Amino acid sequence: MRTKKIKFLMPIAATLLAIGLAGCGNESSAEQASGGNKASSDFPTKPIQMIVPFSPGGTTDSAARALAAVANNYLPNEQTVAIVNKDGGAGTIGMNEVVQAKGDGYTIGMATSGPITIKTHSKEVAYKPDDFKPVIQVVATPNVLVVQKDSPIKTFEDWMDYVKKNPNKFTYGTSGAGLTQHITMENLMNKTGVKVKHVPFAGGSPALAALLGGNLEGALVQTPEAIPYIEDGSLRPIWVSGTFKPEELKDVPLLTDKGIDVKPDVWTGIVAPSSTPDEIVEVLHDSFKKALEDPEVIEQFNKIGTEPVYKSSEDFQKTIDEDFKINGEVLEAIGLK
Repeated sequence: MRTKKIKFLMPIAATLLAIGLAGCGNESSAEQASGGNKASSDFPTKPIQMIVPFSPGGTTDSAARALAAVANNYLPNEQTVAIVNKDGGAGTIGMNEVVQAKGDGYTIGMATSGPITIKTHSKEVAYKPDDFKPVIQVVATPNVLVVQKDSPIKTFEDWMDYVKKNPNKFTYGTSGAGLTQHITMENLMNKTGVKVKHVPFAGGSPALAALLGGNLEGALVQTPEAIPYIEDGSLRPIWVSGTFKPEELKDVPLLTDKGIDVKPDVWTGIVAPSSTPDEIVEVLHDSFKKALEDPEVIEQFNKIGTEPVYKSSEDFQKTIDEDFKINGEVLEAIGLK
């Protein structure tokens, strides 16, 4: 009887074992399909809000919208990304809203170096770099000084001669006080002794509009914002500040070409509140990395005069830490810290 009972139970046990193995196999396949991250099946389950801390039309906004347009193809559960512009305070108003958001991945920010690594040296800003968790860097761009097409200033030498002879007469616009462009010019003045007058705006586009309208003598903006106007002849480039320059500005000198050691690039990347779990940051990183590699996004970036410059969450954190340190030293040197 005992032998018969064992023989009867063996097929049942084998069947149960097969079902269990099949279940394990399905779970493994599901994990592989989601990148091996369980959070990807749980997050996101609703649309994500991406805060852009500047007005529409600038490089930061355009890059954010290009990524958002294809994000549903790569985010789990085919969720979408909605762009919300919160300009003001040189980018700090929008970034402060990101900091105050719940760390659940549903509110993220498209950050630039200014609001994160420059403005945070001011007591007037309530947050610090540590209040953000880097997700992914997507862009790095230099800046370019442009003047109107009929300006008597045609070269770097013309500009330098003019500002030396006319202290504080040359007015230039930027995307905001205390941002990379402003600190770049302050650093240049500190190194050369020239004096120019800063006029801050709520983004690069408004600064260029003021220049085109004859209300400024120049504007220092990210290269993608200025290139369309340079190419159609509306504006003339004078110099570029950064570690590189785009092909469209190959004949325009870098400040370092002229012996001036001022070379900050403007990076743009996605950040989340610091309380956001690492597994959610990983889902966001992986999804936006795929979006950054999408041919449609690359095409849109090219249209605005830039291209993807990727850094992982870890490398992005290193860039933020380094820039915060360097910008603090510059601010202290020029008396703005």
